[in-house]
Amino acid sequence: MQKKTLQQIHEAYVEATKASSINALEVEENLSRILDTNQYLADDLQAMDYFIDKLEKSIRARKMTFQSTNVCVEILHTTMYIVAWVNKQFGMEIDTNITARRKSLESELTKALDLADHLVPTQVKDRFGIRFVLLNGENGIRLSTFLATKILNVLCSIKRSDRSDFLEYIKQFDDYTQERIRKLLQLPFTLENLSRHDTKPFVPEKYPDVELPTEEDRSMVEAFKGCIKFYYDPKWNGYQSIHFILSIDNTSEIMPGLQVELQFRTWKMHQFAENDINASHDAHKGNVANYAKVFTLSEEELNNTGIRAFNSYKDVENDLDGIHFPKVFYNRRMNNISL
Repeated sequence: MQKKTLQQIHEAYVEATKASSINALEVEENLSRILDTNQYLADDLQAMDYFIDKLEKSIRARKMTFQSTNVCVEILHTTMYIVAWVNKQFGMEIDTNITARRKSLESELTKALDLADHLVPTQVKDRFGIRFVLLNGENGIRLSTFLATKILNVLCSIKRSDRSDFLEYIKQFDDYTQERIRKLLQLPFTLENLSRHDTKPFVPEKYPDVELPTEEDRSMVEAFKGCIKFYYDPKWNGYQSIHFILSIDNTSEIMPGLQVELQFRTWKMHQFAENDINASHDAHKGNVANYAKVFTLSEEELNNTGIRAFNSYKDVENDLDGIHFPKVFYNRRMNNISL
């Protein structure tokens, strides 16, 4: 998009934040209303159609935020017991931190604009995410890959024997715990089609400390080919992770269209992704700096925003609804001594 169009979107975003009071949904609704009345350069009309379409779909998804958040909480709760089952059933000592979060408004709009400007029809799929960070010092890749397969086997009933063994395992717990887990497993979870599109090669000599997966590690996720971004084979900048998109079909009577990204990392990978400048969020997502600026408020614009509990980019305490920072709403650690 040309600078004039990006400036129009920024001005509309500023106006939308001034007119909002409660949360990110109001911002998006105001932004959609303003953008729909503007006139744009002819060369940018198609990209704007793509962006407004993504914005409208985001609005529909955010109207389900309360219910979607509750489902994510139940997924995280259930996976804690899956970790316990894996440790007992397979004699492992997996120690993992599990975090559920909602993508920030700025990040979601930035990604939508990036996709729209490149005329990509794909919608934003990682609005909600659950991340597993393996804290084990050794065999992190092997343990996390194994855990990922077992979680998906149970949640999606991909391997029915795993699900039945897990359901037998939870019979030792109280009725309330069993009811929560069984109710969650009634949801018709499937996996979205997903694949890598990066073309730049990884150069091991540039990142000699990066641990690479073995053929056995890769073979464990072979059954999920076409539904995984297997970044344990690193991106060019050293970024490593495993990504899946858990979804519920649009035809379902329960939570139709829900999508939740599941990520798996070792502690070392997590530290590298969060702290290394080359593997930062923007770096491994692509060059999105110009799009991010569109949804970044100046100090004066920030002071004039009407959004409650959002008045600073300094820390998350000044951003209670996740305008700039991701909204973390559940965090638990699970290991052999947690139960």
